[in-house]
Amino acid sequence: MSNNLLSQDGNGLTSAEVFGRGAGVTFDDLILLPSFSDVSGDGIHLNQELAPGLVLSLPLISSPMDTVTEWKTATYMALHGGLGIIHFNLNPEEAAAHVKRVKRFRMGFIFNPVCRSPRDPVNEVARVKESLGFSTILITDNGEQSGRLLGMVMKGNVALEEDKSAPLGSVMIPRGQLETRLASEVSDLTSAREILRQRPSISKLPLLNSDGSVYALITREDVAKSEKYPAELLDENEQLRVGAAVSTHEQDRGRIDQLLEAGVDLLVIDSAQGATQFAVKLIKDIRQRSKSIPIIAGNVVTPKQAEPLIEAGANVLRVGMGSGSICTTQDKVGVGRAQLSAVYHTSLVAKNKGVPVVADGGIRTTADIIKAFACGASFVMVGRYIAGADETPSETVQDQYGRSTKRYRGMGSTGAIRAGGSRRYGHEVDMRTVVIQGVEGLIPAQGSLDKLLPEAAAAIKKGLEYCGCASISALHQMATDGRIRFELQSAAARAEGHPHDIM
Repeated sequence: MSNNLLSQDGNGLTSAEVFGRGAGVTFDDLILLPSFSDVSGDGIHLNQELAPGLVLSLPLISSPMDTVTEWKTATYMALHGGLGIIHFNLNPEEAAAHVKRVKRFRMGFIFNPVCRSPRDPVNEVARVKESLGFSTILITDNGEQSGRLLGMVMKGNVALEEDKSAPLGSVMIPRGQLETRLASEVSDLTSAREILRQRPSISKLPLLNSDGSVYALITREDVAKSEKYPAELLDENEQLRVGAAVSTHEQDRGRIDQLLEAGVDLLVIDSAQGATQFAVKLIKDIRQRSKSIPIIAGNVVTPKQAEPLIEAGANVLRVGMGSGSICTTQDKVGVGRAQLSAVYHTSLVAKNKGVPVVADGGIRTTADIIKAFACGASFVMVGRYIAGADETPSETVQDQYGRSTKRYRGMGSTGAIRAGGSRRYGHEVDMRTVVIQGVEGLIPAQGSLDKLLPEAAAAIKKGLEYCGCASISALHQMATDGRIRFELQSAAARAEGHPHDIM
């Protein structure tokens, strides 16, 4: 860093001073200086509004990468108050199925339970289990939710049935043996919890309309999970929220319709260079399909890139180009920007338009997350940071030394591009016409998101406490007006800040 950037009063540099000299600045170049603090513990919150009506209590968003986010990662992100984005290296039907699986996972009230006819075969239970992850099926006279409830089938009802072509009606629990309630009697989770408390033998409770058709299904397991995750990100139907990525290719237009029909809560336009005519056109196309669906557009790294996306109707900007650990864009094509410089400069124009910024790329530690917030990001997208978690799609494997690892790759890597072409479009990609902009490799397994995400939240809150900020919004304001200061770091200073001189 330039030696002429000196703090005149010993209290460090303002963000304008750090980023105003033209040199690229990233995470290891600076550190936040502590401030007088009168906040702590319960006085600090992380709530951030991503879009109207969409407030995350954990401002982390999992990256739409095929080794990071499918239904399970997205589910656990939402359970902890964050948001998961389903990647687009799936065909449209698969992507929609992942969205549906998140929406069904923990609902309290399952408003769209799986229904089948009594004439459907027993092997339908296995198909539902494979595609949706559960095996409870309500049996109605017409096989639809609008039909009159006749009974219910669970895994135990078919486990010993050798004839998989036998009708479900022959193995179902008849309605007369089921506990049911009218929907008008069970208005919320509190009343559902009380019924289940009084009747411990009930594991599933169908709710019916006055005509006997199915209104919803409550499960004891779902109600119990609602107590374990008090910060979960829910929609108005108490379903987990989930986002999905779409590309700017014309072939993907049908994907948007299927995702919207599946109940997706947000769309991410996934493009390494997000400021193009194709991205602008796609934003407008999405807006024709839905006026209300939030759109994250990008990736961008300059205010000039950001402006046309905001004008086209993007709600949120995704910022970063070539800074990810598995990204080779800057090496290959010589285009990109240091990540904190990108976040700082882009957030200035975005803030004036009321558009939040998601910092995407280069995040290794919670310290990096806090630095991104201090430089103007309202949210941080995590890829490598959680890629080793149990819930990510890649398989856990033992390396040559017996250590547990998981495979992690960039979406511009050879493997991801090949997989995406065959899965999305049903044919191989001609690799001779593709510029590879990513790599792949092994990373250490990290354990469950149930451990990683609460630890991240605690560290972010501690960073805010040391800066004297009760929220990320307060951090933004104090950084803007100069109360939050930074210091540029030498290599020796960085080394000093890490554990050293121990055995």
